[in-house]
Amino acid sequence: MREMEWPPARGGRELLIDRQRLTARRLGGLGQTLIAGDLDAAVAALAPAAPMLGLYALAPEGAHALRIGRTSALIVTPAPLIGRSEERPSLDGLCVDGWRDGWCATSVDDGWAAVEVSGADAPQALMQATSADLASGSPSAAVLVFGLRGLLARTPSGFRVHVESPWLETLLAWLDGI
Repeated sequence: MREMEWPPARGGRELLIDRQRLTARRLGGLGQTLIAGDLDAAVAALAPAAPMLGLYALAPEGAHALRIGRTSALIVTPAPLIGRSEERPSLDGLCVDGWRDGWCATSVDDGWAAVEVSGADAPQALMQATSADLASGSPSAAVLVFGLRGLLARTPSGFRVHVESPWLETLLAWLDGI
C-alpha cells in the first residue's frame, strides 16, 4: 500500500536527500543541450574544448559532453547555452535549438535533471543502481540507473546521474530505499 501514500514532490529543491551517509543534490542552473549529428562540430561551436566523456568518466567542473551514442550526446555547461556570448560569437543572438552545418542542438535545461549523489553510502547506491561494468571504459555514458535511462558520470565525491525530469521522483524513491 506504500504506492498509495505519495510524499510531496521534491524536484524543486536543491537538497533532495540529506542523511548522515548519503546526500543527493539537484544541480540547478546547469545548461543541458542534446546534440546529434557531427558531434565534434557541435561541441566546437557550443562548448569549445569541452571533453567528450564516456561511462563513469570523471566529470570536470566546466563544460563537458556525455556521449549517448555514436551520433548523440548531452552537452553540460555551467549555465544554459542561449543568447549572446563572447565565447560563442558564431551563435550570438541565436537560440541554440536547430540544425546547422551537419549537427542539431536542442536545449533540455528543464527537460533533464542532474543529481549528484555523495557520502559514505554512495558506492553502495551505485552498486544497486546499475549492473553495468563501470570499469569497461565504454565510450557511451548511457546506462540503466535504477531501471531508468540515464547518463552516469563520476564526481570527486561520488557520482552524478542525468535523467529526464519526469523520472526524478522515481530516482529519489530508489535512493530513499538505500
